[in-house]
Amino acid sequence: MKRGYSIALVIVACMALVSLLLNAVILFGLLRARRIAMDAQVAAVEGIADVRQMLTSIGDDTFTYTFHIQEKIPVAASIPFEETLTVPINTTVPIDTVVIIPINAGPLGTFDVDVPIRTVIPIDLEVTVPISQTVDIATTVPLDFAVPVEIRLDETPLIGYLDELDQGLAQMEDRLTKLGEKLTRPWK
Repeated sequence: MKRGYSIALVIVACMALVSLLLNAVILFGLLRARRIAMDAQVAAVEGIADVRQMLTSIGDDTFTYTFHIQEKIPVAASIPFEETLTVPINTTVPIDTVVIIPINAGPLGTFDVDVPIRTVIPIDLEVTVPISQTVDIATTVPLDFAVPVEIRLDETPLIGYLDELDQGLAQMEDRLTKLGEKLTRPWK
C-alpha cells in the first residue's frame, strides 16, 4: 500500500505542477491581452482626439470652386415693330416747262398754243408713315466665363452635423478614457 500511496502522491504533485504551469501561461496571456487592450485604447483615444481637431478645423474652412462655363445658347425670337413715324417735308419745287394746249376755234380749226410755266411751288407738310414689321432673329450666343464660388462651411447646415459628430466623438473618447482607467486598475 505504501507503494500505491507514493505513486498517487507523485501523480498529484505532477498534476499540481502542470496546473500551476497552465495557470501561469493563462495569467501571462491575460496580462499580454490587457497590455494590447491598453495600447489599443490609447491609440483609439489619440485617434479620436485627432479626428475631433480635424472636425474643428473643417468647420472653419471655406469651400472654394470656380465653375467654368463654355456654352452656346441658341436664340430665336420674333420682334414686332409697330411704329408711326412723322416725316417733315419742307422744300420748294421749281417748275420750268411749256404746256401745249389745243384750242378748238370752231370753223377755224384747232390751234395749239404753247403756254410757258415758270414757277416755284413751296411744300411744307408732315407725312405720317406707319411701320408694321416683324423681324425674325435666329442666332447662337457663345458664353465663355468663370464663376468663382466661395461657401463658408460654418454658414451651411453641414456645421450642425459636424457639431453632432464632435459630440458623439467626445462621448466615445470619454468612454475609452474610462475603459483605460479600468484596464490599468482592474480590481477597483
